[in-house]
Amino acid sequence: MTAQTTAAPSLAAKAGAIGTATTNTTTKLNRTLGFSDLVTYGLIFMIPVAPIAFYGSQVAGAHGLVATAYLIGLVAMLFTAYSYTQLVKLYPYAGSVYNFVRQGTGSGGVGFIAGWSIILDYLLLPAVTTLVGTSFLTSLIPVVPGWVWAIVIIAAITTISILGINVLSKLSALFLGLQVVLIVWFVGATLLAVANGSVHFSLAAFYNPQDFSFSNVLSAIGLVIVSFLGYDAISTLSEEAENPRRTVPKAIITSILIIGAVFVLLTFLAGSVQPDYTKINPDSGFLDILGIVGGAPLQLFASIVIVLSFSLASGEECVTSVSRILYAVGRDGILPRQFGKLNEKTHTPVFATLVVAAVSLVLALATSTDILGNAVSYGALIAFVLLNLTVIWKLFITSDDKSPRSVLTHVVAPLIGTAVSVWIFTGLGPLAWTIGSVWLLVGVVIIAIRTGFFTKKLGASENLQEYFA
Repeated sequence: MTAQTTAAPSLAAKAGAIGTATTNTTTKLNRTLGFSDLVTYGLIFMIPVAPIAFYGSQVAGAHGLVATAYLIGLVAMLFTAYSYTQLVKLYPYAGSVYNFVRQGTGSGGVGFIAGWSIILDYLLLPAVTTLVGTSFLTSLIPVVPGWVWAIVIIAAITTISILGINVLSKLSALFLGLQVVLIVWFVGATLLAVANGSVHFSLAAFYNPQDFSFSNVLSAIGLVIVSFLGYDAISTLSEEAENPRRTVPKAIITSILIIGAVFVLLTFLAGSVQPDYTKINPDSGFLDILGIVGGAPLQLFASIVIVLSFSLASGEECVTSVSRILYAVGRDGILPRQFGKLNEKTHTPVFATLVVAAVSLVLALATSTDILGNAVSYGALIAFVLLNLTVIWKLFITSDDKSPRSVLTHVVAPLIGTAVSVWIFTGLGPLAWTIGSVWLLVGVVIIAIRTGFFTKKLGASENLQEYFA
């Protein structure tokens, strides 16, 4: 892999044209990531062992039907993920859904609302992963206060993010390896228990005739959707990927299929080990299940892997992803231009990263996973709806291609993605609606200020294909 750190000769002029004359015109994000790096990044972001941390809080509300919730989430997200692949081929730039919707609709305002919505999730997620890591660390080493662990975690993930994508990529591969070991250990121990007759396969995690209802399944969908956000995170690295029009779409679909299969497998086996969800402790649900098949050694190893996976692995990628979106919006001059600057040595948006770290620390110290968990899917679902509608607009309505294949891929598929997102959106709680609505209102205020109360266009109107020519 080779680094690309210099711009085209006309970059300075084009940067000035799109309102980024004060940004580093000779510094670009390092384009070094290959397909396997992107898949690893997406898997780490989605945390293959996430059910071990969330199972206890999911299983009661879902009446045990957690595997069904993950299966529905996988199918639902595949349609939206496919829409991502269509737009990333056209606009392989940092900023993810912000740039996809802005470029696809030609509207800076609509693009900003899409990006602003998903920024909410990315700002909340580092705090969530920090709180999860803090909880496990305080249980392992109770003499250290939780707030100290929170500061240590935020400092570590911020440093890694600032050092650059190459450092993060190497650490991600290491953390993914540890999660694979944990998954193989649990699956092997469960199969051994099935073989000796102490555990029997059960479909309780998929279907229970006494408790099955879609409302029960919906209760677990919020955290499930968060668990699949890694495919969007992959798209934020488009300017750091080699041949992004090919590798990024392929990595998006590959990672979501792998992670979906892992989630369903883990929760199916958990439901087999303990079919009666009423006997599962909400605080230690999956750890208790690990203890049944693997004893204390498996529980201890799982606790260590959870700490590393949430607090460091996923946390650092959350910070990295949202800093890239803020960088793209700042580069367009919508947010303060400091957000759109890259450090000349590390080729990373240091200012954006530090802002994310500060917000994450405040949230981790002042809130709880219950509060953040309720709100974390709101912004992503808004962004998903806008992105799917952009596919319909850009690739069908304004396109000359009205073939049956285009109808299927550019109308039917994104409409299904939109419908599923709206369906899940209606199941979010009042707290999520309140926090999300306030956040969107702030976004509208920003647009009003930046457009002179809607009297001029918002941000850049130029095509980024020309900007990077």
